[in-house]
Amino acid sequence: MIRPGRPEDTGALQSIEQQARSRYAGLAGFEFVCAAPAISADRLTAGETWVTDLMGAPVGFALVQPMDGYLYLANISVAPAAAHRGVGSALLRRVIDRATELGASAVTLATFRAPPWNGPWFRRHGFASMPETDIGRDLRAVLTRHAGFLDMATRETLWHPVVR
Repeated sequence: MIRPGRPEDTGALQSIEQQARSRYAGLAGFEFVCAAPAISADRLTAGETWVTDLMGAPVGFALVQPMDGYLYLANISVAPAAAHRGVGSALLRRVIDRATELGASAVTLATFRAPPWNGPWFRRHGFASMPETDIGRDLRAVLTRHAGFLDMATRETLWHPVVR
């Protein structure tokens, strides 16, 4: 079941995001991902969250924000205990459906190129490299912020145009 996030979900979503980042442990060059603090409550409330519950408890979420006429996927995380059950795929379908509902022309995101659960996973779900000329002012600001603490050579900006 996918439902809109609620304020009382904050702690569970922060825990899910930290648990999901544990898969970077031992991945050369990505150790810093595990050490990063949990997603802030402010970030969770700055956008719209979609939550997947299994047996009455949150196990995954997607955080989206309208940006530059697109719907920006700021975070998608699934608890390791719920991995490989289609939770992430269902959340991603909900995000694409939400973009259609909002009249956005695409879903956009910035992700790592290499780990199979990042760029390769999104490409398997129909995402492609976003043309530089289509990156708007607000998404450019996100990428500039990322450049302050990430190696942008390891990152890519992807999009999934919405078909109307």
